Order: sequence, then structure tokens, then C-alpha cells
Amino acid sequence: MRKNTREIIKINLGRKIRELRLSSNMSQANLADKAKTRRALISEIERGEANATIDSIVSIAIALGANLAELFESRR
Repeated sequence: MRKNTREIIKINLGRKIRELRLSSNMSQANLADKAKTRRALISEIERGEANATIDSIVSIAIALGANLAELFESRR
């Protein structure tokens, strides 16, 4: 089954957040604390399952020291 564009974006966003989190030696709980969100939401985003709000994504980007464009960059 072919994935639609929304699913691909969510999967890529989750992979990038996980990559940045791990390169910063942060656990999901640490990132959630810094982003002032739930650890479960971080997990859902990283798995490409969450429909995260822009507020959540911005908070996560700030906590990771990244900008929004970086989170949505695609490796093709």
C-alpha cells in the first residue's frame, strides 16, 4: 500500500526528532520535560502516529535547539 503525503511527512518528522534527540543524548522523558509535553506524545511523534500541533512541534524544536525547517528536511 502506498503511503500518502501526510503519512510520509509525519514519519519523516518523527525520524528527524528521534535522530536529533539521540544525537543530544536525551531520553524521550528528558525531551518531554524540556518541551513541556508528555513523553507519550514524543513517542507517538517519533513513530509517525501523532497528529502533533504546531505548538508541540515548536516546543520540541526549541528543546532540541533546532529550527522548524530542520525538522521537516527530507533526506531523498
